[in-house]
Amino acid sequence: MLPLFTICDRWDVGGVSMALHAQTGQPTIFVYDGYPGGAGIAELAFADAERHARATLELIAACPCDDGCPSCVQSPKCGNWNEYLDKRAAVTLLGLLTSSRQTPSSFPG
Repeated sequence: MLPLFTICDRWDVGGVSMALHAQTGQPTIFVYDGYPGGAGIAELAFADAERHARATLELIAACPCDDGCPSCVQSPKCGNWNEYLDKRAAVTLLGLLTSSRQTPSSFPG
């Protein structure tokens, strides 16, 4: 979703998430610029993170698939190779991040 807000290519940014990161001691998501030295895209993402999370929640919740697909949760740039994907967990997490009342039972699939 980020390229829609920052007018960049999906290959201009990267990301990786971990259920438990050794340095933070908690679940952690990293979004980073895809170019050495950066291009400022990660900073733009951080500056408007809630709006991006809300748009992502709306996209995932509206997708008619059952478990996640390339249209909603899979990405060719996934730092975890699209393993450990969980559409319902994504909806729950994004709902918490955005204070949304959206729940896994309120979307098709």
